[in-house]
Amino acid sequence: MTEPSLLHQQIELLSANFKPAEINEIGKLIIKGYDSHIATGTNSHITLSSRKCASALVEACREHDCTDKLIQMLAELDEKTLLGRPIKVEGIEALLNDLSKAGMVYDFQRKRILHARRDIHALVNWGSLKDGKEYSVSVMSLDIVNNSGLVKTYGTRAMEKLYYKLRLYIQSKIESCDGRVWSFAGDGGIVAFTFKDHETRALLCGLEILRSLPLFNMTSVLPLSEKFTLRLGLHSGKLRFMSDTGSIVSDVINYAAHLEKKAAEEGRLAISSTIKEAVDPRIMTIFEPKGVFEDLDYYQTVNRLDLI
Repeated sequence: MTEPSLLHQQIELLSANFKPAEINEIGKLIIKGYDSHIATGTNSHITLSSRKCASALVEACREHDCTDKLIQMLAELDEKTLLGRPIKVEGIEALLNDLSKAGMVYDFQRKRILHARRDIHALVNWGSLKDGKEYSVSVMSLDIVNNSGLVKTYGTRAMEKLYYKLRLYIQSKIESCDGRVWSFAGDGGIVAFTFKDHETRALLCGLEILRSLPLFNMTSVLPLSEKFTLRLGLHSGKLRFMSDTGSIVSDVINYAAHLEKKAAEEGRLAISSTIKEAVDPRIMTIFEPKGVFEDLDYYQTVNRLDLI
């Protein structure tokens, strides 16, 4: 694994999170007899910068074909102790996420990098989130308006066909925004976004889902003779991740679900103030304040987006 962008990320991560002596220690744990001064061709009495040490170690690992071991070490050192200092590896998830995009996934259970044999978008942790660790996440809740009435009119079999096609439709939209389906129970589900600008990506994804829904409704293969619509709720905050996403207990997920079910109107996207405060004000021109919901201000698209 020698992609230049990934090698550069490793250098940046090492230099930002570790002191020169710590980088040298990491090198010793990976390569027998490693020494930062020797690797950089510098006299031992000269003080090295973290960046120079990081560049030398990344290059040495590449030459010794042990870059995987370096990434494994960085992943395992997160929230551990090195040379007596507690370590928090800021940016490790972003590195592992980019690694997954290159077709490789770090397995926290087996503690090694695996070549992905399934669709990366099926990985609910993006191939990088660690069980039990807290992350900043945007959560979107969505479901079909008047689902029970549609079931009564068209029957369970027809609706199951719709659910299947709707899931594929939703999946295609969130993939372009690097989101993940955390649960999908027929008429709706929970979608999550994380990493840089996750609030903006989640908001744009929600708008795109509703905006393009009329085209989805026009397809002749749908088992309904009438149009259906969705309602969406969006909230962001910190939650403790678990690979079994159904077992995650989180106020963030609960709020998004409650906002969607109890406040969002049909064909509209409702968002919490935490989303509003994180996105470009220009996006908010299509939203209007709606009041307070469960102690937070919330906003909703001024118009329905599911109509042509």
